[in-house]
This record gives sequence, structure tokens and C-alpha cells, in this order.
Amino acid sequence: MKNTLDSTSRFLMQATLGADQKLLQTVSNQGIEPWLSDQLKHKPGSARVYEKSTRAIWQDFRKRLIAAHGARALDGDGNNPALPYKWYFHMAWWDHTLSSKDDLLRQRMAQALGEVLVISDQSSLELDSIGFASYYDLLYKHAFGSYVDLLYDVSMHPMMGIYLSHMHNQKANKRKNIHPDENYAREIMQLFSIGLFELNQDGSEKLDAKGKPIPTYDNRDIKELARVFTGLLPAAYEYEWTNGFWEQSYNGYQVGFDDGIEKAYKTVPFIDATKPMVVDEDYHDRGSKSLLNGRVTLPGGQKGPAEIRVAVEQLVAHPSTAPFIARNLINRLVTSNPSPDYIRTVSKAFGPKGDLKATLEAVLTYPLTNEVSDKRLPTARKAGDKMVQSQKLKSPLHRVTQLLLAFNAHNKSGKLWLLGDDLQEELQMHPMSAPTVFNFYKPDFAPHGPLQNAGMVAPEFELHTSATSVAYVNQMYYWFFGGFLPLVSTQIGSGAEQKMVMEMYPDTLWAQENDALRFDLKSEISSAKSAAKRDELVDQMSILLTGRTSQKAKARIKAAFAQFSGNPEWVVQTIAFMIAISPEFTVQEA
Repeated sequence: MKNTLDSTSRFLMQATLGADQKLLQTVSNQGIEPWLSDQLKHKPGSARVYEKSTRAIWQDFRKRLIAAHGARALDGDGNNPALPYKWYFHMAWWDHTLSSKDDLLRQRMAQALGEVLVISDQSSLELDSIGFASYYDLLYKHAFGSYVDLLYDVSMHPMMGIYLSHMHNQKANKRKNIHPDENYAREIMQLFSIGLFELNQDGSEKLDAKGKPIPTYDNRDIKELARVFTGLLPAAYEYEWTNGFWEQSYNGYQVGFDDGIEKAYKTVPFIDATKPMVVDEDYHDRGSKSLLNGRVTLPGGQKGPAEIRVAVEQLVAHPSTAPFIARNLINRLVTSNPSPDYIRTVSKAFGPKGDLKATLEAVLTYPLTNEVSDKRLPTARKAGDKMVQSQKLKSPLHRVTQLLLAFNAHNKSGKLWLLGDDLQEELQMHPMSAPTVFNFYKPDFAPHGPLQNAGMVAPEFELHTSATSVAYVNQMYYWFFGGFLPLVSTQIGSGAEQKMVMEMYPDTLWAQENDALRFDLKSEISSAKSAAKRDELVDQMSILLTGRTSQKAKARIKAAFAQFSGNPEWVVQTIAFMIAISPEFTVQEA
């Protein structure tokens, strides 16, 4: 199949976090499917890509903080401690996203999985960005692997153990009024595998004799599954500093339920949050377990890790898991309203073991030859051999990454250590910073009006409020006309209130000539010097960012830069700004 620049651009919006003109041309020339095949062969160079980067960035700051203030002022003994707070993972994530070019599909899949298997730094987890990076490495590592392996590793990761509270879970002891915590048992079913209602392979709900949806589980199933996740503990104690309450010898010491150490020290920042949790078999429920009408059956006498593995395998093999995860990934990457045939195709690829490589390939290749939604919108139009139309509102994060990558956001220092707070504050979204385990938006959200009336959903619109929409337009104005791009910090804090962290004051950071982000618009400005090339330039930038050219949009853009026609840089800035705030850019087509 011949790939036009338009179709290639639409594909890259689904398969990457952003593309520049060079990548667009490369994939168009190579062919979408050969490029996809090459990307699916990618293997991580390290099992700890994000952990290593986060740790290195933290150590860089830690050394300079000690040099400036001394360890005694930073160790948490009567002072605010310097810890590997969430920002160090933010920095590592952005540095990788804006600089690594050989793993674009893996990056995209990891980010999508992060919105399914949610943990968040809007919690006590913000105290340990290295543990956070270790968790993200699981998403990155298993992005093309087995969902069974991924879900098992996620279940055993201490950051998930803290976030959904199955760490320190004990088997029932009626005499002591101890009962297993049910939080993770509920969410691994509701959000990570089978969902709330039994599904057909096409994603439609199965109905009982009365025509009502059939729940996948009930409270008894939650209680039964909670027994599986018992006896779990962090692998070891670990703290950044030696002080009045923490000796160096404590690091590496095995955590125990009855080791005489307060529970407050059995979580971050006092544990090794990078090693999988261990099971104390004395506190693990070794009895037999059966739930989901016998679909999950576990004989008694099994050791904790083995039993958890079998439970995960059986949850993933449940008939509802494939369509549930299929819909989730289609929603993240392609469309908010997939057709039954699309879901069925992806469900089949997922299979009983959760083949994520086959799943991702199905998610991305189905739209190449098929309409992805059964419902036609007024925006539907002919593109090549098929109809395309608006499919989903791009998340605020995807819009931002797409723009930063399209125009090669860079700095002189080469350290793309974005803090992320400024983006999160304005757009209400940042990787791994969801307000709850239910992610940033509900999957069934629909704004009032035509979409809701048509029975369609548009989850990302839950973040698209009057405040965030205006904030986004303002932010684009500052980016393209003011040069005030997202904040990068490589310096330790200059104020007394920032003694234990990096510099965060915006004006100070934007004034750092070596660190401040800049767009690379040299090629576009060169084209804009010729009035005869400006039509072509608008088309070129529009295709890259929206996957199409619109005569109406082009007319608006040309009218906007007419008054700046003598200044090529202002012409380019105006084109970029107008596209960035346009509905053609903010809404993704397929």
C-alpha cells in the first residue's frame, strides 16, 4: 500500500509521542509497515533504562547539594531531607522522550500502559523517583512482551504495593482482628484485567436473561483474591542518609513483619523500592482459593510468588481480559469509539496469554485498511482508499510531546531535564501523575452535546475545561512568541526554601542560557524568507502536525501572518501557533 505523507502523519500520531519532518519523510519513504516491523524488533539496551538515568540525575544533584550545604543539613535529622523526589524521574522521562529516537514505538506503548497500570506521584510515592523509574522500566521492558509477565511484575513491585496497599498485607487472624487488605485485589480485576462486566470478544457486554450486564466479580471474589496477595514485604530497608536515627548498616537489612521496627519505616523513603517485594510465608494464606465461578482456582499449599503468578495467568486468560485491554489500548492510541470488529481483531491478537507485541501490531495496522469506528461523523472525508474522520481528542500530554518533538526542542547543555510541574499545573496532566488509580479521565466520559447524544464517548474531554483550554492557548503563545518553553533545571536551589532540591524558580531557569529550551525553526524560517514558498510551508507544517491540509485553516493562518510578512521568524511562529491551537491539531484523525 502506498503511504502518502498525510497517512504517514496520521499513523505516527498513533505510534509515537511525536515526529519531526525527517521522521515523517523517512517512514513515508520506507513504508509504514516495514517501519513498524523494525520498531517491534527493538530491544532495550538495559533492563533499567529509566532507573539508571533517574539515579544518575539524582546523584548529580546530591553531590552538589552536599558540596553547598553539607550532609548534616540535608539528612532529615531535624531538617527537611534531600531525597530523590518525583522531579528526578520527570527529568529522566523528558530527557529520554526528547532525545531517544530508536525506540519511538516502545516509548509510546510504555506511556499508554502507564495510563492503564496506574501508579501516581500524587501520593507518598513522590518521595522516591528511583522506585518510580524502576516501575516505569517494567512498562518499557514488557511493552512488546507478555501481559502476564508485566502484570505479575507490576503486582510484585513495591511502588504498586504501596500505592494500592497490598504491601504489608497479612493473612486473616480473627483473634487479632486482622483481615487482608482488598484494595489491590479489586483493582487488578476492575482496572488491570477483566473489568466490571463480562465482555464478548468484540467488547460488547454479555447480558443475562433479563437483558442486564453480567458483573465479572462480586465482593466474595474480592475477598478471596485478597488472600492471594498476603505476606508481601519490601525486600530491604534503604535510606539516603546516615544520621541520628539511621545507621549505614540498616541498608540492605531484610524487612520483617515483627522485626521491631515501626511501620512508618517500612515504606518510602526507607525501603529499597526497586527490588520486587518478597513473601513471608508465615503471613501468606496457604489455603485453597476459588473465585470468578471457578475461572481462577488455586490449590492450597502454594508459596506466595508461585500462587500470585498462577492467579495473574488465570486473570489474563479470562475471556473478558482480552477485549478489556484491547479497548483500553485502542482508546489510548487511536480512537475513543472503536468498532466491534476493531476490538475483536485486537482481542484475538492479545489472546489468552496477553501477547502485547501482536496486540500493538493489530491496534496500529487495522486502521491502515479499515474504518476504526462504526459511527460516521460530519467530519468524515475520503483519504486515499478509505474514509477518515475525527477519532479522539489528543491528551494534553500528547499535544505537548508532539510539538516539542516536531520542532526539535533542545538546549545548549544537552540536559533536557524538564521539571514537568509547569506543564502539569497548566494542563492537569503529566506522565505518572494521575489524581487516582482511575487515571486522568473516566473511559465513559462524554461532553454534553452531539457526541453524548450519539452515544459516543470522549474521555480526554474531561480534562478539556474552560480553564485548561485557555491555559493551553496561553501556553502556546508563550512558547512560540515569548520563547518561554517548559522549565529545565540543572542547578541546585538558590533560595532557602529550596535548599534540598533543584532550582525551580521560572525566571531564574529561563535566564539560564545553556539550559533554556529552544525550538529549532531554522529550516522553516529559511523557507519563509520567500513569499512564494509560504503556501507550501503552511501545508508542510500542517501535514506534520495534523495529517492534512485544510484550505479554511490555511486562509486563517495566512491572514494572521499577513501583518508580519516582512519578518520570516514571526511568520513561522504564527504558523506554528495557529496550527497548535487549531481543532485540526488537537483532534486526532484515523
